Amino acid sequence: MNKEQLLNLLEKLDLPKDEYYVLSGASLVIRGIREQAGDLDLCISRELFEKIKDKYSLTEDKKNECGFYHISDSLEVVVDEKEKFKMEVCEPYNLEDLNTILEFKIKRNKPKDQVDIERIKEYLKNR
Repeated sequence: MNKEQLLNLLEKLDLPKDEYYVLSGASLVIRGIREQAGDLDLCISRELFEKIKDKYSLTEDKKNECGFYHISDSLEVVVDEKEKFKMEVCEPYNLEDLNTILEFKIKRNKPKDQVDIERIKEYLKNR
């Protein structure tokens, strides 16, 4: 998904912006650090989860091994307490904190992460 597709999906979801933030790859695309993301992953508050769980049939069997609820091929969500959100306010959407993404990618150290690591470092240096 490119930036336009991600932003369109976020707009269609029409979720309260203070109750979620965009994670990892999609947050990099929205910032212009990366061109494409495989899907849109969101971290949502427990309060938002309670409001949407019936609409999207978010049951335990829809969770993957990482704890994400699979809503569609283009959307997954994970639930956390708002007090634990690791995000930056980046209009028009809240995005995962870049240092958090960088730490994760360095720790995981997969070949596919190497380009992201360098681009994130460069982005942070030029901010």
